[in-house]
Parts: sequence; structure tokens; C-alpha cells
Amino acid sequence: MFVKMYFIKTRCKHYSEEEETNILGDNPELNTFWAISSSFLNVGGLISSFACTAIANKFGLKGAFYILAALYITGTLTVCLAPLAGLFEMLVVGRTIIGLSLGSMCIIAPLYTAELTPPSVRGALGTLPIVTYVLGFIVATSAGFPMALGTETGWPILVGLGLIPIVLLCVLLPFCPDSPRRLLIKKQNKAAAEKALRWLRKTSNVHDELAAMQEDFAAESGRPRVSLRSVFNDPILRSGLTMVAVAMLAQQFSGYSALSFYSTSIFSSIGMSRMDANVTTLGLWVTYLIFSLISMVLVEKSGRRTLLLWSHVLMMATMTALVIFMTLSKQGVTWTKYGSAACVVMYIAVFAAGSASVPWILPSELVTAEFRASAMQLAGLMSWSGALIVTFIFPVLVTSLHEYVFLVFIGCGVVGTGYIFMKLPETKGKTIEEIQAVMRGNRGGRRPVVRG
Repeated sequence: MFVKMYFIKTRCKHYSEEEETNILGDNPELNTFWAISSSFLNVGGLISSFACTAIANKFGLKGAFYILAALYITGTLTVCLAPLAGLFEMLVVGRTIIGLSLGSMCIIAPLYTAELTPPSVRGALGTLPIVTYVLGFIVATSAGFPMALGTETGWPILVGLGLIPIVLLCVLLPFCPDSPRRLLIKKQNKAAAEKALRWLRKTSNVHDELAAMQEDFAAESGRPRVSLRSVFNDPILRSGLTMVAVAMLAQQFSGYSALSFYSTSIFSSIGMSRMDANVTTLGLWVTYLIFSLISMVLVEKSGRRTLLLWSHVLMMATMTALVIFMTLSKQGVTWTKYGSAACVVMYIAVFAAGSASVPWILPSELVTAEFRASAMQLAGLMSWSGALIVTFIFPVLVTSLHEYVFLVFIGCGVVGTGYIFMKLPETKGKTIEEIQAVMRGNRGGRRPVVRG
């Protein structure tokens, strides 16, 4: 919020917080410029998604973390120093650099987690990045209240708090093991891989898992080096990657980014005071955290496909109700503003329970191990591309469509949910061979067999 006010003040004359919504709504040129400027974080993420696998292959997963941490520190300091320099351009450059870091971090972190964890807990631990992501938002929202750092002079300090987890990462990472799989396959260091496995599994009985890795290595050594482009030559891989792409695009075009990052503005627009809107936004992130933790259990109990489908259906239902309540609120029905707030909270809850984490798990389950990094890269590309489009179009469309802008997201949700229902097999409790056998049986348009 105060970043937006800083933007307005550096582009035009002084306005108060209460006038902010009207300024952007009454000035299409300024509103478009804000939309473009706020999209640069996603531009950086999209660019970085193309380079993340090359960085991981050259420097390893742990080495990639250090490089991305350096980028994040540089970008954050640039944003924090923007008010002192009086240059809005520094804010744009800093957000772009942060995006370069986050774009690869969103791919490297799940990949590192997937390669360190056994299959029995792969789904549950795959939600951990989402949980820590939400914890960060809770801390930032709490510190962003007016009595804390939510002021014109305090917001750079608030942004700087993001450096704390990055510094902790750099301090603690040397005590974490390298990926046993990469130690064996990339560095061909069997002793180091076995040592890492013993540390991770807390047992010396790792011979079966190590033997399975060696079998994978023997199978991969006879194959040519793969790239994101070459994997589309195989129809089954192409099908798996298409599912990954659609699941990720359905996540981004569900309207989550618009509801979460503009939640305070949405709450203010339906009649809440600024303080009430901030408190409700904090409650929103607490809800996200609770249901992200619930998702760690549901993803192994109900399965990926079932959880994702129910999540999308309930998201569309709550967003439809939100449009109705916001329309009634503008017509003078005062109680509906509380219904609108409840819809936003319910939407975030069902999003966190399924759609937030499942699309990031699918790349490690729908394709074979040698294509996993390319699949994760594709997921990152789709995620950041979708986020870039939504971040740009929402501030522009909302000034003309108002609450009806969410109908666009509902339409996208219908298309994505339909594809997932028809094509995505259940992956819970199945080996990659079993999953691909189901996918081969589904070619020709038959509905997936759901078991597990």
C-alpha cells in the first residue's frame, strides 16, 4: 500500500491514502503505468525461469541458492534505498532483481526438497515451501500495521525484513547435505551420496535406495542430454508436461494473485476502514497458513487429483458469491460487505488446501527423473507468465469492469478445471511407471482411472 503511495507521489502531486483508489481509477495513464511497474517483479521471475536449470547444473542446487540469495539481497537493498535517492526507477529495478532471484528460487527449492525426501512423504513435504511463503506474509502484514512499520517512512524497513530469512539460509545451508542423487549422477561420487543418504534417513540401511539411484544413472547414461524443447518429442512426456502447464496456469488465472495482493484495497472498497482492512488481511494470511498445514495431510489422504479438483470447484463457487455480494454492496445492501470479506477468506482457504501446492508437486510425479528439472522449469515459466499477465491486467481491467473483473477468472477456472477432470490421473501412491501406464491408457480421450 505505501509502496503504491510512494509511486503516486513520485509521479504526480501529493495525495492522501483515501484518494489513492480514485487517483488510479480516474487516471488511466497513471493506472497503466502503475500496472506495468508492479509487473516487473514477475518479469524478473519469468526471465530467471529460463536460466535456473543451467545455474543448478553448473553450480549445484546449494550453489544456486547462494547465487539467488546474493541477487535477492541486491534487489532488496535497491528497493530500500529508493526513497533516500528519490528515484522511483530504483524501486522498479530492485523489484526486477528480486524477481530474478524468486523466479529460480521457486523452482530450485521444490526440486531440492523432492530430491532429498523419500516418496512416502514427498507430497506432504512438497507443501513446505508454501507454508514458509505464507509465514513470511503473516510477518510482513503484522509488521505493516500503522503502529509498526506501515508508514511512509517505515515501509523501506519493512521491505528490509525480508533479508532475515535469506541471511539465515546462507548461514544454515552449509550444514545441509547436497542432493544424494546429484552427488551420484552429476558428480559420480558414490561415497558422498551414501553419506548424504545416511544423514537424511538417519539410518545406515540405504543400500536399496542407493541401488535404485544407480539403476537410474545407468539408464540415463545411455540417453542423450535433454532440454525443455526436446522433451516434447515423446507423446507421453508431452502429455505430462501439458498437464503440468495447465495445472499451473489454472492456478495463476484462478484470481488468487488479484485477491491476495489487492485484498486490503478490496476490503477498503467494500466499506471497511483502513485498520479493519489490514486486520482482515492478516486474518486472510493466517487462514492461508492453517489450510496449507491441512493440505500436508489432505494431499496424502485424498490424493492430488481429487484435492485439486475440489479446490478449483470451491474457488469458483466462492468467487461467484463474491461478485454477487460486491454488487449488492454497491446497491446499498450494507451487510453484504461482510459476506464479501467472508468470500475472500473462504476462497483463500480452499486455494491453500489444494491449488496452492499440488501444481508444484505434479512435475516430480508426471515425468521420469531425467526430465524432472525440465518439467519444474516449465512449471516455473507458466507460473511467472501467468502471474505477470494477471498482475498487469487486473489494475487495468478493474477500473472499467469493477467487481465483474472476477468473472474473467471464473471463466478461466471453468476451462482449467474441465481439462484437469478429463486428463489428470491420480498420482498418489503410484510409481512413475504406473502413472505413465495410466497416461498411455488415457490417450484417445478416455477419462483417467482414479485409484490409490
